[in-house]
Amino acid sequence: MADYLPEDVIVRILKRLQIKSLIRFTCVSKRWRSIILSDPEFAKTQFQIASQHQTLRHRLLISTACESEFNSLDLDAPSPLGYNSSVRCPFTQPGGRQAIPLCSCNGLILATLHKEEHIYIWNPSTQFFKKLPDPADRPAKTLLFGCGFGYLSATDDYKVVADFRVSSADEVKGKEMHIFSSKANIWKRTEAPLFDYDRQFEYEGTLSNEALHWLDELGIFAFDLAKEEFQRMPLPIQDGEVKYLGAFRDCLCAFDCAEFYTAGSIDLWVMKKYGVADSWTKLFNLKVSNQPQNIMYFLPLSVMETSTFMHTVTILGKQKFLNLIRIGHTKQKPEMHLLISRNTYLMEMMEYEETLLWLAAP
Repeated sequence: MADYLPEDVIVRILKRLQIKSLIRFTCVSKRWRSIILSDPEFAKTQFQIASQHQTLRHRLLISTACESEFNSLDLDAPSPLGYNSSVRCPFTQPGGRQAIPLCSCNGLILATLHKEEHIYIWNPSTQFFKKLPDPADRPAKTLLFGCGFGYLSATDDYKVVADFRVSSADEVKGKEMHIFSSKANIWKRTEAPLFDYDRQFEYEGTLSNEALHWLDELGIFAFDLAKEEFQRMPLPIQDGEVKYLGAFRDCLCAFDCAEFYTAGSIDLWVMKKYGVADSWTKLFNLKVSNQPQNIMYFLPLSVMETSTFMHTVTILGKQKFLNLIRIGHTKQKPEMHLLISRNTYLMEMMEYEETLLWLAAP
């Protein structure tokens, strides 16, 4: 493999490199390619080292006019548009159904195809993907109305939580969710007694502290991946208007939008001690727009150390624009930068990390 360095030394060096370099080095030899792309322990160790040293690269997947193509932006770069690459979705074809990214965890993206029942787990960095088995007991005529995707470190198990609901309002709604375990490679059903099915809620669950979190009109409800139990959690503020959840520094965070349509800004709250109501702390006031009356929709995508990335939809005259903005966390005068603006009807976005991880066969 090498004339001067033993293989174990080379492997230790490779584990400390970033994904972009590792993918390039798969061309060095068949042996290097096998180590980098086919060794699950190498992938896990590389991810652990990058996590500990805070060198994981965060990227944003953005849909294009082609159903099977995405743009991928480097969110850690000073100018993300200068670090743009093209990513092809391997489980769809040009002219076929649009790939819809739903959630992400450890560089893996939970995705589906437009108007299709199947669910996939895909690593955009390596192009590995797995089609999940269909739930054998999934009720007929149901659609995926909500989902979550997380990892349980104690058992090395990725879990998907899916809320399949009937497509007709006249049919009976059950109070249960389906849970997929990558370890067992099966789906099972569980009751959701604290979940109000008659109310709208956040579609994608937010992963924090090995639990998934959603918002409905009653507040936050969480699903513990280890116990597989649901519980209610407190909001940061009772008289506010918390519309979105996120994760920041391994903490659950919430966005209070009460002042958005008057001041064009939202407050970012962080739960510094998980599960403790008194630990909610307002961290930043984010200036989203100087003309909030023109914004018909906004969605926080990623909260990073120095800035927050957000998806907005603005109406100017009779035209609709889908935008990507970056808001700086400077307290004196928060800076808002418009990165992308497209006059299009659809622009899917999903934040993910660069990793080599994949779901091995059970």
